[in-house]
Amino acid sequence: MHYQIAVIINFLGHCISMVALLVAFFLFLCLRSIRCLRNIIHWNLITAFILRNATWFIVQMTMSPAVHESNVIWCRLVTASFNYFHSTNFFWMFGEGCYLHTAIVLTYSTDKLRKWMFICIGWCIPFPIIVAWAIGKLYYDNEKCWFGKQAGVYTDYIYQGPMILVLVINFIFLFNIVRILMTKLRASTTSETIQYRKAVKATLVLLPLLGITYMLFFVNPGEDEISQIVFIYFNSVLESFQGFFVSVFYCFLNSEVRSAVRKRFHRWQEQHSIRARMTQAMSIPTSPSRVSFHSIKQSTSL
Repeated sequence: MHYQIAVIINFLGHCISMVALLVAFFLFLCLRSIRCLRNIIHWNLITAFILRNATWFIVQMTMSPAVHESNVIWCRLVTASFNYFHSTNFFWMFGEGCYLHTAIVLTYSTDKLRKWMFICIGWCIPFPIIVAWAIGKLYYDNEKCWFGKQAGVYTDYIYQGPMILVLVINFIFLFNIVRILMTKLRASTTSETIQYRKAVKATLVLLPLLGITYMLFFVNPGEDEISQIVFIYFNSVLESFQGFFVSVFYCFLNSEVRSAVRKRFHRWQEQHSIRARMTQAMSIPTSPSRVSFHSIKQSTSL
């Protein structure tokens, strides 16, 4: 019963996350005025979560017990794709940490940072890692669509190891960033510093969420029934709502995004009101009251 409820929670959480992620994606796509390296990194992180959620739905719809046992090629490719996009989530979070650490702790100008550097970190580095994992699975653990794991075979650590390393490095980055923020930037009130503070707060919330949910996979709840139930529900809620949390903290609560949306809305309101006034002005000469008044004026003058 608890497993079935957890499945429903997972499905609802991924649906809500997918909707929030798509809204955030199109906001970053449409709001060209806020395009900067920091927001481009946010945008790519959201894209990685969209692709990861999309492959999660594909896995749920296609991976039946019969498919697991058949171990056909396409189901192994689906598993590899899911693990690739899962890895990109962590590497783009690593990109978030690198940007903040460079801008705040190392005090380098962010103008020296380039978009291609973060694209390499987020999209390119996970690819050879997953290829190496797939080769290891093919030769040493080629069963159950590569979702299963034989006892004594540790090929999954080929991609899990780098993800754990990225988490550890990001926590070190965050420690240094918070230390600097509490000393150097406390008195600063520039708009850029305020944006950095908000980005750090978002990362402080999201990184533990990503890390806790991932580390839970290595935790054995034991044979106690209560601990197993808590593990199932806790893991289901945190994992399925990750995309929602990312959208909220990096987009919906982003002051630049909100300001740009307000400006776009006010501009639309002004254009709509101007169009309405022009329509009203054009309709005045043809109104019956205006014509009758004009005819009365002509008759009195005669």
